[in-house]
Amino acid sequence: MNVKKGTIYKIAKHSFGNFNSAETLKVTSHSRSIVSFTLGNKKGYGSMPLQHLRYLLKKNELAEVLDEKLMDDGS
Repeated sequence: MNVKKGTIYKIAKHSFGNFNSAETLKVTSHSRSIVSFTLGNKKGYGSMPLQHLRYLLKKNELAEVLDEKLMDDGS
């Protein structure tokens, strides 16, 4: 899995509570095994291990947004 700066992920509705009620997560940096991100609508920021991001993708908690124009996340 290739994680790139600027990639936007849509957060599954059942997981909003785990992400401060944000609908999107945008990768701001990736160094070694840590991914930093901001949440949509300026609801926060954070970081997580790359392994955990992969887990969230596998469990369909996050889904990559392929067309950013469709997302109006305020960030």
